[in-house]
Amino acid sequence: MNKQLAYDLKSRCLSDAAIASLSDKVLLVSSKQLAKILGKPNDNSLRASRSNGTGFKAHKDKKGNVYYNLIEVFKELGIKL
Repeated sequence: MNKQLAYDLKSRCLSDAAIASLSDKVLLVSSKQLAKILGKPNDNSLRASRSNGTGFKAHKDKKGNVYYNLIEVFKELGIKL
C-alpha cells in the first residue's frame, strides 16, 4: 500500500519545467523585504497603502502574514528583469 501511495503522490508532483516557468511568474517577499528592496526605512508606507486600499496587491497567509509578488510589483513599476 505504501508503494501505491508513493506512486500516486509522485505522479501529482510538478515537473522541473513547470516549476521553472512558475518561478518566472511568482516570487513572494514579505512586506519588510519589499520595503528594503524599494529603499524604504520600514514598511509603514506599504501598510498605510494596504489599509487605504491602494498600493501593490498583497497576499495574506493563514496567520495574517503579508506577502507581495515581487515580479508583479516590478511590472507595475515598469522595471524589467
